[in-house]
Amino acid sequence: MATSDRAFGVLKLFTLQKPSWTAEEMAAEMGVSQATIYRFIGALEDVGLIAPSRLGQYTLGPAIIQLDRQLQITDPLLHAAAPVMDDLRTYAPAGTAVLLCRSYGDTVLCVRQVFTQGPQPLVSYERGRPMPLFAGATSKVILANQPARWLRMLYANHAADAAAGGLGETFETFKLALTQIRKAGFLITRGEIDKGRVGIAAPILDEDRRAVGSLSYVVGDDVEARACERLATIAQSGAREIEAALGAGPSDAPARRLA
Repeated sequence: MATSDRAFGVLKLFTLQKPSWTAEEMAAEMGVSQATIYRFIGALEDVGLIAPSRLGQYTLGPAIIQLDRQLQITDPLLHAAAPVMDDLRTYAPAGTAVLLCRSYGDTVLCVRQVFTQGPQPLVSYERGRPMPLFAGATSKVILANQPARWLRMLYANHAADAAAGGLGETFETFKLALTQIRKAGFLITRGEIDKGRVGIAAPILDEDRRAVGSLSYVVGDDVEARACERLATIAQSGAREIEAALGAGPSDAPARRLA
């Protein structure tokens, strides 16, 4: 692994549970020498990705904030999805969240939320919070639209998580469950992430028909099944609009007037 790659690996150490590290702690965690870790620290400090705080501690640096702002302004997926999401919420009942999420390694990240009026119960898919791939409609529709080779490697490392998520006890049953989700084009799950909430999601596909993300409604569990199915159809149509805006789908995606 190149030195620069290992230096960027330092950033993965910083979590909500442990937001600050000493050089000694970093070296021990990464299994490198003090001299090596200080080279990594110097490289990341120079570009503002980490910063000294107090008593030899380091935290994430101000460049993270700058990059986040730049991402929100320039990210093509966010640009394509924003007007669609604003429209989608007009079809949903009070207390609904509309989510844009994207794949990130073996997790899923929420990158934008919009809400309808009314009280908002808990939604665990908070912006920037890594969420599991194996639970909830929002994640499972992304998982179901990934290359077979990648899925095989993922399953080898996460068989227990797949089983816990109701996706099968073997790779063959796992693959079959994902095929069914993929063919349906959407997924509705109840209470898999947040109690009392229903997830309704459709995948957003690239030109290779691989999911780069998902578009979801999160509604209360008092919403009738027929209404959830209507929202699933609307989410699918919205996902196709986003794909068309990104150049990954038909430019003549049908207008969404399905309420």
